[in-house]
Amino acid sequence: MTLDIPTWIVNNPEAGAKVGILSHEEAIAATHYNNEYFMRNRKGVKNGGAKILNVLQGAGHAAADEWYELMKGYCDPAQYPDTHFNGWAMGGQNMCDVHLILKRLIALKYDGLLQEGVHDWMHFLGTSKLEWAVLLTVIQRNVRKYANPAFTISFDCASPFLATANGQVYYENAFPHDGKWSYKMMPSADDKKYSTDTRKYSDAVVQDGIFPSFTDSPISAMCQMRDICIYKPGVPKAGVTITPENFQDESLYDVLPDKNKNDKWGRTSWDSFSYALLMGHNVWMHLTAVQEANRRFDAGEFPSMMRSQATGERFDEIVERIFAAPTRAESEAIIEQYDNYWTEIIGGRGRLGKKVRHVTDTIFNSLFEMPEYEEPELNEQLLDNLEGQ
Repeated sequence: MTLDIPTWIVNNPEAGAKVGILSHEEAIAATHYNNEYFMRNRKGVKNGGAKILNVLQGAGHAAADEWYELMKGYCDPAQYPDTHFNGWAMGGQNMCDVHLILKRLIALKYDGLLQEGVHDWMHFLGTSKLEWAVLLTVIQRNVRKYANPAFTISFDCASPFLATANGQVYYENAFPHDGKWSYKMMPSADDKKYSTDTRKYSDAVVQDGIFPSFTDSPISAMCQMRDICIYKPGVPKAGVTITPENFQDESLYDVLPDKNKNDKWGRTSWDSFSYALLMGHNVWMHLTAVQEANRRFDAGEFPSMMRSQATGERFDEIVERIFAAPTRAESEAIIEQYDNYWTEIIGGRGRLGKKVRHVTDTIFNSLFEMPEYEEPELNEQLLDNLEGQ
């Protein structure tokens, strides 16, 4: 991706002051400056250079439209024959507002900026909501059918990693037909009493009531409880009660607790490799959910978000009509016709509701994406251990 200046900078005075970007116009000017640098210095694909995606930003429809009009030329082979960018990255409102996404894709089609072999890729930044795995597949298939057969959509999110940092582990993926599709996660086992527990991890967390059920990944299937809860608790002296306030006092123990790599005692039983194992499990669960969601959709099941509550029409049927329309005006008219339905579709960040068109980015939402669970307070105990490792 290009070195764009995301528009959340403008809405975060502290960040804006640090980088010297205080307005929407300055963000655009700085992105222009960076894009021009790319035009002057990159090899271009024909000369063996990497493919580069043109990032589209903007908080709100008007700002996103302006950004597109000002930046689209950098993907135009007529303007930059050898160094033009090779596709698109959707940031800001472009990555979470279906109305804007469809409008933008129709504009790209008729502006000649979805050419096969030239603009074959579109990446959606920070898209965590499971239903969007199906929604974006529908869009990809229609672009391939009506505009560019080589077109591919990708997306990313940090949820499996942020969840682990918060002590959360994916335990199940849910696909109720015409219901809410989601990844499910809860706080995992973190207790030094498990440091010698040889039970299989997935069995133990269910047996001990930590999770109601647990779907194994190839990683968790190989783990025992002691592989996650590494640090031993120590043995207190007779009659001594260890509390969060006194647990650092060595004189209270007959056998000292395990120390971490920084030669310190922490309250958590996890070490850095515990985090690595659980992050790997979460990544596997996340990817498997995306694959299964698309398999189920192709088999005739769908999440409620993929059907208009007002008309009963399916998202894929509407999108097909939009791309099959013979003119740009007709495609855009169909998009506007379903304005109410687009506001029913929660944004790809899982945090944007029916006012998605008018949402203002925050620095956190721009950098990190979380699935649709109640976000916990950051577990300071686990954070201390992360920093200690």
